[in-house]
Amino acid sequence: MTKSKFTEAETEAFYDAEDSLYRSFWDSEGSLHWGYFEEETQASAAEFIPACQRWNEYMLSLSGIDASSRVLDIGCGNGNTAIWLAQQRGCSVVGIDISQVRIDNARAKARENPELQLEFEKESVTNLPFAEGEFTHVWSQATIYHVHDRYRGLQEIHRVLKEGGILIFDDLVTPVKEITEQGRKYVYDRLLFEPTYSQSEYIDVLSQLGLMVLESEDLSEHLHKSYESLSQLAKPQYPELSAAYEKMCEAIAVKELGWSFFVGEKVRDRLSWIYETKDTQKLQSRYDAWSRIYDAELDRPYRISPIKSARALAKVLSDKEASILDAGAGTGMVGEALGELGYSKITAIDLSSEMLEVARKKGVYQALYQGKLEAEIKGCPPNSFGAIIAVGVFTFGHASPEGLRNLNTMLKSGGYFVLTVRVDYQENNAVLHQVMSELPWSLISREEFTIFETEPMYAMVFQKK
Repeated sequence: MTKSKFTEAETEAFYDAEDSLYRSFWDSEGSLHWGYFEEETQASAAEFIPACQRWNEYMLSLSGIDASSRVLDIGCGNGNTAIWLAQQRGCSVVGIDISQVRIDNARAKARENPELQLEFEKESVTNLPFAEGEFTHVWSQATIYHVHDRYRGLQEIHRVLKEGGILIFDDLVTPVKEITEQGRKYVYDRLLFEPTYSQSEYIDVLSQLGLMVLESEDLSEHLHKSYESLSQLAKPQYPELSAAYEKMCEAIAVKELGWSFFVGEKVRDRLSWIYETKDTQKLQSRYDAWSRIYDAELDRPYRISPIKSARALAKVLSDKEASILDAGAGTGMVGEALGELGYSKITAIDLSSEMLEVARKKGVYQALYQGKLEAEIKGCPPNSFGAIIAVGVFTFGHASPEGLRNLNTMLKSGGYFVLTVRVDYQENNAVLHQVMSELPWSLISREEFTIFETEPMYAMVFQKK
């Protein structure tokens, strides 16, 4: 569910009225988020505020915010984190919140720090008064679950981020579909919000909006410790609230409530984004992020490549029981094409674990392995495959042509290798030409076709001598 039965006006009134209460036991400075505890630390009142600051520092370490950044802080509350960000990085920060009481408090603090680039406005994330692409970063802590139309809020966040901009936020999530009466009473109704996305659903929604999720983390254990600590802190003055926090811990324990963290990058042109990096770790992370929408986006403009490649192999490999390695399998488009042609003993290798997870669900592979094509793959010994097919993986910024030497060791004598590459890559890559000249392969066929309407490709079939 993305729309709430509760209104922003109700949430505004709640936080306007409760600000002084929360200051009395949660944080006297007016911050209102949860803590990131050291693993060995037991939940305690004394550890809670340091854990909250540790969470700020952890988020900042992954944000990429620097002095040139313009940051939008969604749900800035009393302005503490926005001010801290400006102090730590020298960036400009615009904070928004629907609570006028908290915005007034934030503005008062900003006047005490005239050297910082700070603005605070009473606004809703569902209707941001900012230009498209105005911010390099959007930051949010413990807020979006309150937004009455979460999807609209996320659309607005995407709009105001510049291309390549970063969304970094945490939010409450709903890991299970069914909520008990107790969970609804002590969690959702008490905090004025509806059951929301699970962590996985959140990643799906962000991906569909064009916010590629580079990092995500389940923080529910830390949420549980936070509310254990808050229960202790609230008990002397507010025993009923303390008891409510204990009920929240029970809800967290049975997964009726969770806490998750996300880092997303706004990316319109996913292909250019993939090709622009030469860093293997970054490439893996980007493919992981793209995996959930990869098939949907590339089905029409790209699927012809795996289909043509599989058919090229079928022309020379009549044995449907032959062991085939799909090198750089991605989400399994090649495996699907081979399966449709009757091949069943297919193994997948890919750099991205998330792409392989999509491939696994298609049920066309006997085994799947994560790894680089240039390195030894456990489970794939020498001379173990009658055919190897590599479609689109040997290209700019991807697997090195040296990986062909490694794959050659896994190919049986007399086996077939289908290599499908961009024409410009094949014709202009000196390393590829050198490696190919040294491999014991004979070219059997070469077919040219086009992907993405204008991109020429070669599907080349070789036989190992």
